[in-house]
Amino acid sequence: MSDYQSYGFENVEVEGTEKSPSILLNKDEGIIELRGKSIPENTREFYYPFNRWLTEYSYSPAEKTEVTVALQYMNSSSSVVITRLIKLLDDMIGLKSDVSVKWYYEQDDIEMKEQGEYYQSIMKIPIELIEVEMI
Repeated sequence: MSDYQSYGFENVEVEGTEKSPSILLNKDEGIIELRGKSIPENTREFYYPFNRWLTEYSYSPAEKTEVTVALQYMNSSSSVVITRLIKLLDDMIGLKSDVSVKWYYEQDDIEMKEQGEYYQSIMKIPIELIEVEMI
């Protein structure tokens, strides 16, 4: 198993690589960020501690939760994780916390824009789409 598994429910900062995103999880300030590329070799193993952290956070979230998703690319297995994040925010955290999501996409990346639009259409929490030149 990966050493990512050990970060528990602390404030976490994971540096991104060419295949995995940087992750910032700050339970005290209600900050959740994913940035970069999400094509890890073993998506389930990489995101396992992330999912555990989110579940813990959902029990007692900050008063306000600010989520930033700024991915250049994500594979289909990463998309499953992001969908779980958005649904958890919508279903559980949104009942206890004022949640806002900023979904960044590059101006020529139609797939990431459409993914953000899809989440906007199915979720109750506000998802702001932000077009940028480069992530």
